[in-house]
Amino acid sequence: MTLREATPDERSAWDDLVWGNPGGPELYQLQSYADIKAPVWRARHLVHEHEGRPPVYALYLYRKVPPFGELWYCPMGPRVADADHARACMEDLRADGRAFAIVLEPSVPAQGPEDREQLLASVPGLRDHPDLQQGQHTVLVDLRPEEDEIFASFRQRARRHIRKTADAVVEHRTDDEAFETMWGLYAETMERAGVERRSKEYHQGIWRRYVDAGQGHFVLARPREGGGVEAGAFIIHRGELGYYKDGGSLRTRDSNGLQYRVQWEAMRWCKEHGATTYDMYGAPPSWAAEDESHKLHPLVQFKTAFAPIVDQVGTVQLVLRPRVFRAWDRVGMPVYRRLTAKANPLFY
Repeated sequence: MTLREATPDERSAWDDLVWGNPGGPELYQLQSYADIKAPVWRARHLVHEHEGRPPVYALYLYRKVPPFGELWYCPMGPRVADADHARACMEDLRADGRAFAIVLEPSVPAQGPEDREQLLASVPGLRDHPDLQQGQHTVLVDLRPEEDEIFASFRQRARRHIRKTADAVVEHRTDDEAFETMWGLYAETMERAGVERRSKEYHQGIWRRYVDAGQGHFVLARPREGGGVEAGAFIIHRGELGYYKDGGSLRTRDSNGLQYRVQWEAMRWCKEHGATTYDMYGAPPSWAAEDESHKLHPLVQFKTAFAPIVDQVGTVQLVLRPRVFRAWDRVGMPVYRRLTAKANPLFY
């Protein structure tokens, strides 16, 4: 087992190497995400190497939290193929010893909550942690079939709303006005749902970064010619992956069902540009889809109209220095949350 720093050549090809990880591609492991989280979180580009397995290129974010030491976070990673591979990577981290605790989101498939429980029970110091990134339970739409086959695979609800909004005007845009329009839709939707969100500057900064890189754009829909924009989404596309990042809509009679049209047009655009999978990013675990208390429950009916939920084991935390961690958990984390709440209410 080896954990090493990426070489300069690997750093220069980082995004392509991450895209080929055994656990599949992941946007939150790319350099662009490290840039988004800087300077609060710094980046370490590490490589896990194990005999008989392909290397795993893993982006670890870290921040120094005096007097406790370094807290690490691997967003939507490491991108491993299975639970055994994840355990091997955790042993690498234990031997490294620089962090007192590491939050991990390994790409280990899960058929049910027992898979998560088995992983937690099998690694010393591994403990439960609330999910940070919503994409650990998501809806993946297969874009490889022909368009009519993809459409036919949707549930009746999605097909009905897409047909009903046939007169909608859908635009693919990256202009400055589109940023403001999308923010208005997104902010209103989050407020209506009672969901905590980051600042306008944070979200628009993310959108701008992907737009400038040629990987992101807005899909905005008007119910009819001459009408105002009432639904939209921000879409990211890289290689074989299309990715629904953010969305929003007004609550009006005309907007009813318009988000189904937005998603369908986004899928069509991604397919035309080479994507074979469309990730709808974020859902409750499939085994909790009927749990109305889950914060993502309102999305279930909408997203599962396109495809079923696919699960990973979720967020876990590897505690490497138990005494330091207990002090951090009881005293340090609450203090740091209060100190950083204005700039980032979510801390990570």
